[in-house]
Amino acid sequence: MDRLSPAEIALAQVDDLARRAVDWIAPIRFRIAQAAAEREAAYRLRYQAVIAHGWRKPEDMPGGLERDAYDETAIHILAWDGDTLAATARLVLPQPGRRLPTEEAFDLRIEPAGQVVDAGRFVVAREHSSIEHRVLAAMLARGWLEVRAHGLAHVCAAFASTSMLRVYERMGLRATALGPPRYYWGADRYPILFDVVTSAPGLITRWPVDGRESP
Repeated sequence: MDRLSPAEIALAQVDDLARRAVDWIAPIRFRIAQAAAEREAAYRLRYQAVIAHGWRKPEDMPGGLERDAYDETAIHILAWDGDTLAATARLVLPQPGRRLPTEEAFDLRIEPAGQVVDAGRFVVAREHSSIEHRVLAAMLARGWLEVRAHGLAHVCAAFASTSMLRVYERMGLRATALGPPRYYWGADRYPILFDVVTSAPGLITRWPVDGRESP
């Protein structure tokens, strides 16, 4: 039997940690949007976040929905607390001949080409947000499991500020800025690429095997 490489071992460790993190956030449960009504719920929560932050005007988003050309083929992850949508996120898988949202917005080509998933539209409902970012952490974990389910392990994103990058660093996630910020989704954002393999030791230290944060 072939031995696993250090990178494969690290990915397996993060996979295991992600599964525990998803379980840890119970009673909140995750599901992938299947029906149009579920996708619309995600768009409405995104609309609420955009309005609350003043990124766009209501008249720019007909029907109280925030959506774009990538949404139709994207994977929408929903976090439900009973019948209440607590959070949502979007994954855009690589497609031949089509740029990822971050590539399009920042005029980039992100390597390895054809193997990178674009993670974005992360929104946590105000009543479920907290200083510990627990729902966000669990959403990231669920998104990672979906990336892995598609046989991929590279994730890019566009996030708003250096302070948000520090949040991810505190979570144990390492990310590399791929360029200077540009105005995207209502704010100046940095294009980043997560380095999950080198993040593994920090993630395991930050989020021990029982899923709870370390002091």
